[in-house]
Amino acid sequence: MIAANLRHATAESSRLTSVPPLQSDVEQELTAPPEALLDRPLHPKIRTLIEYWLSIRPAEAAVPGRVHFEPLDVPTLLPNLWLADVERAPALRFRYRLVGTHIARAFDGDPTGAYLDTLTPGSRDDRVEASLGTVATNGQASWRAGRPRLWRLHDYVRIERIYLPLAGDGRTVDMILAATLFLDRYGDEL
Repeated sequence: MIAANLRHATAESSRLTSVPPLQSDVEQELTAPPEALLDRPLHPKIRTLIEYWLSIRPAEAAVPGRVHFEPLDVPTLLPNLWLADVERAPALRFRYRLVGTHIARAFDGDPTGAYLDTLTPGSRDDRVEASLGTVATNGQASWRAGRPRLWRLHDYVRIERIYLPLAGDGRTVDMILAATLFLDRYGDEL
């Protein structure tokens, strides 16, 4: 059933062949239940990941767990995917667990195992960590399109990204599934 849902999600997303051009300085950000984001104009890869996340969410759970996520179910997204562990004690922190090749290239190296706060000392005011924190505490998705906020990513004109919660118990977010796309001003991947 998951494979059938994924094929449907992939077929739907592949019909969206282009993204309307956006100005590189236009910033859009929204935290909402993942299904609500599907009403927005999204890059096809972001739409595919949201649809996949919805297809793996158990009926009895608010949020799917890592056990439900199979990276090979979304092979075209692998270069853009990353997973972050959510650590709550002594303070909320995020550790890169898995990083796709496009993400590693943007960071000039693979940050797997590193904490976000140690890798991004020059980020634009801590909004990246704040967005991840919101996902970790409220279990909703966070979508954003605009200029890169991490200092190492300023070579890119714009990014589009999605943070989706994962919870082993179906409620308490213990991991974040994310996709980040690096785009030119026309919405084409770099």
